[in-house]
Amino acid sequence: MPAFQVAVVDAFGTSHRYVDAFAAAGGEVIHVRSTPDLLPGVVPVDPARFSRTLRYEGDLDALADGLAALRPRAVLPGRESGVELADALSERLGLPSNGTALSPARRDKYLQIERVRAAGVPAMRQLRTADESELRAWHAALGRTAVVKPLRGALGHGVRFCDTPEDSAAALTALRDTTSALGERITEVVAQEYLVGAEYVVNTVSRDGVHTVTDVWSTDRITANGVRDLVVAQVLLRRDEQPVDELVTHALRVLDALGIRHGPAHLEIKLTPDGPRLVEAGARPSGLPYHVADAIGEGQVEWAVDAYVRPDRFLARAGTPYRRRVAAAWAALVAPASGRLVAYHALDEVRKLASVRELTVLVRPGEDITATTWDLEYPVVLSLRHPVEAVLRRDLNTLRYLDGAGMYEIDTSAPHDRPVQ
Repeated sequence: MPAFQVAVVDAFGTSHRYVDAFAAAGGEVIHVRSTPDLLPGVVPVDPARFSRTLRYEGDLDALADGLAALRPRAVLPGRESGVELADALSERLGLPSNGTALSPARRDKYLQIERVRAAGVPAMRQLRTADESELRAWHAALGRTAVVKPLRGALGHGVRFCDTPEDSAAALTALRDTTSALGERITEVVAQEYLVGAEYVVNTVSRDGVHTVTDVWSTDRITANGVRDLVVAQVLLRRDEQPVDELVTHALRVLDALGIRHGPAHLEIKLTPDGPRLVEAGARPSGLPYHVADAIGEGQVEWAVDAYVRPDRFLARAGTPYRRRVAAAWAALVAPASGRLVAYHALDEVRKLASVRELTVLVRPGEDITATTWDLEYPVVLSLRHPVEAVLRRDLNTLRYLDGAGMYEIDTSAPHDRPVQ
């Protein structure tokens, strides 16, 4: 018999690693699915890895009663789609919970920034609207580039960079009445000022309002396929290098403002000439396969196990600066066109790069390929690690050189079954 069970809502993607992490502590994971059917872009996980699978079909009382009978020690989200349900279930079961009072602000991009501003944390200018005329007027008053995106989006889907009021109005028209990355109908958008500056990721885990920073990353972006800031790589920073302290101070203020007292959080922050500004935050673990444990020894998943089932150990260690053992990065290739992929022409050269530890081909020759504009359209993703940071940085630059139009042979005249987002 396991020593305990925990419930993870939507344990898809990298969050299925919770199964092994809790197992190492003597426990098992109950999988709670927030929808009866899989959401768009979600890859199924083997149900045999979980002690039980429950599905939410609209009756929260029934789901809570069924879960309570299994006596879990914790309920936590595995991805963005599970945040609100995990809040509701953990609150109803009297378990460590971020509660439901601020759940909307932890998911809605507009409410999130307004909540941060209300807490006295400097924040960007923004507008929530479904009206093109209102959006045009706001953008004209802003007088600079704006970003228009779904209120409850994810994975970079539907983000538009707009230089003129007409661009913003067109973005609203294009997004309205479509479906978000999480399968929700888009009726309104949030328009925000475009923040100029380098972007970073701060990942944390909390227990009873005590926060620890598990890892901080710099983000490399390019302009491609009509997307101004397309993420192509993220590099793990040392805890003692600049500007990590400034980013962490801002991140912890955001956590408190959003009522994130328990579990992992993922914060995207830009360092502007006026200081740090939150881009968006998620009250769940980071969604990209960073393989943090290889570079640091432990990451969000391992810290979350302590936070939920070994709180004394967590609180005794919280705030201890992480130590980067090796340089580490995540990177992706960017497809330049849509059609039928005939061949890659330089993947063997990529595999030979000294820091490449793992290369995952997501689109294979003979399959449909889509010009990359968001996270689920990367054709190849990589994990890189090396004892010498200069070698890793060189390899990232070489990867960009190799990943040009010459990397791909694409039959653009072939039927294309995958929707272009």
